[in-house]
Amino acid sequence: MRRYAFSYQRTLLCLVLADLLCVVGAYAGAFFLRVYLPLPLTVDFLPPSRFDEVSHPLFFLLATQLVWLYFFGFYELHSLQHRERLLVSVAAALGVQLLTTTAWYFFRGDLSFPRSVLVLFWLLNTVGVTSLRLWVVHLLRRAGPQRILLVGSVEDVRAFLSSLPELHPFPTFTVAGLVTLNGGSGVQAEAGVPWLGSADELPRIVQKVTVDDVLLLSPTTWKDVLVDRLLQSPADQRLEERPRLLVVPSVYDILVGRVSSLRLHDVPLVEVLKNPQEDLAFLVKSILDVVAAALLLILSLPLLVGAAVLIKLTSAGPVLYQQRRVGQGGKEFMVYKLRTMVDGAENETGPVLASPRDGRVTWVGRFLRDSRIDEIPQLFNVLTGAMSLVGPRPERPEFANEFLRTIPGYAERLQVKPGLTGLAQVNGEYHTTPEYKLKYDLAYIYNYSLWLDMRILAETVKAMLTRRGV
Repeated sequence: MRRYAFSYQRTLLCLVLADLLCVVGAYAGAFFLRVYLPLPLTVDFLPPSRFDEVSHPLFFLLATQLVWLYFFGFYELHSLQHRERLLVSVAAALGVQLLTTTAWYFFRGDLSFPRSVLVLFWLLNTVGVTSLRLWVVHLLRRAGPQRILLVGSVEDVRAFLSSLPELHPFPTFTVAGLVTLNGGSGVQAEAGVPWLGSADELPRIVQKVTVDDVLLLSPTTWKDVLVDRLLQSPADQRLEERPRLLVVPSVYDILVGRVSSLRLHDVPLVEVLKNPQEDLAFLVKSILDVVAAALLLILSLPLLVGAAVLIKLTSAGPVLYQQRRVGQGGKEFMVYKLRTMVDGAENETGPVLASPRDGRVTWVGRFLRDSRIDEIPQLFNVLTGAMSLVGPRPERPEFANEFLRTIPGYAERLQVKPGLTGLAQVNGEYHTTPEYKLKYDLAYIYNYSLWLDMRILAETVKAMLTRRGV
């Protein structure tokens, strides 16, 4: 496992350094071609003296190279194997870099830089970056997928396997085998993957079967049930009146978690249930939410107007769509979105969860969903205090009530304001189950920081540009 992780990190570091060298090489090559070679659509050679006369945006190009390649997802190495149009995607990312560089010169009032050099730089840079990614794809495919061993009860293993998407022709991982907690003899293979034995035989199985990771699937325990019961507090009980829940940790809990400074006499304790709003960062977060939402709403008005016109021209019905959602403390509110489905999509079916290839979604709506433009009107919900920029996504009452009954710990996500985006949205996919999304939400709530919000917002921009996530 350590060899695999180190190789991944080393490849990523080499790729970053190579991208920076690519900028320098493409920039020097663009000037060389313009000075010494005849090119189409140019009147004459560029005088060599122009190189000393103009200001060079090299540091700006180095910075924007990394920024835009990051936001377009070109540093997620395994996802590169899924790019069927790599050259086009790289050209688009570096095209944005070209536009930002042009804008930088324009606002500086420096219009003397030869435009043909910038265009040549974009072409050479695109070829170089694409070649580097093709090299990475070759390395990843030659190394083969990561091999994973699943350990858990038969039911938990089946639930995990059923949650996996259809694998790409070049999958990033493969399940090498299954191990049960209570014996695997006589159990039929699941999805073509064999049961290799029980957890008691795990050391022998790991030595026999080549694996990179052993994934332990956590079953629901009596602790999960107890926590869920404590979360289901009476409606008239205020959050600050709820008692804290403390646990004496095992060695395993200490290894995977964080032991707080709480103790009872000389016994270390882990704080499980607390009031997340006691953190001062949440107060700062609410202030920043209003300021940022107002600014984003002003900047996105032209985008909203254009989207509204497209919706009105291509399908009958209102532009805005209102839907009841469950917010902080279980209170319901109306959320606003741009309409992406045909009008009256749920008149006959009732509330139905959307799917990746939902036939009710219009072609304009599909673009609005992929780019997250349909979520922009929710900035009004942020201004009214019903939502935050970052937090667990608000669910519809019909689904929230079902999840409260069936998923232990689901009520805890209602202790904070719902968000336009969240940790589950930037890390999950459409097939991610509500149980796994809840784990992302709880990880966000109990590890909250303003820096974490900034990271999620940056990942959201990346998800919008790469059209992935949920």
